[in-house]
Amino acid sequence: MRQFSILLVFVVAFGGAAVLYEQESRKVKGVLSQITDLQAKVGDMQAEINRLNGELEAVKLAERRRPNLNSIASRVLKNEPAAPVSRPAPTAQQRGLMASDVTAAAPAIRGRGEPEEEGEWSKPTVDAEVYQSQSGSGESVTDPYQ
Repeated sequence: MRQFSILLVFVVAFGGAAVLYEQESRKVKGVLSQITDLQAKVGDMQAEINRLNGELEAVKLAERRRPNLNSIASRVLKNEPAAPVSRPAPTAQQRGLMASDVTAAAPAIRGRGEPEEEGEWSKPTVDAEVYQSQSGSGESVTDPYQ
């Protein structure tokens, strides 16, 4: 009977510990799911911040290109011509191009008056049997892929 009471104490102790463990693990799972949701929200917010930063940079760039009202008003009062917004295109010497860098290519489409070359390479491709009959050789052509 004494062993039964010790066994009963162990069962109650381990049962209580299992119930407490289950409750705590549910709490931990709830906290972990909240952390995951918050991480997703942080990622969404970071994407929104990046998008807004890009828009801000675009607006700043547009403002730099566009003259502000003070400069326009002072220019009108002084009767100055408007300054160019962009720089002129660089010349060929500034870009470093020389006339020898550009090669002339033959025209891809020939005009009607120009003579055509009648070489073997200017003809469309044909099968081996047709080529054999056109070339006039009597020996058979073997297909290397068979």
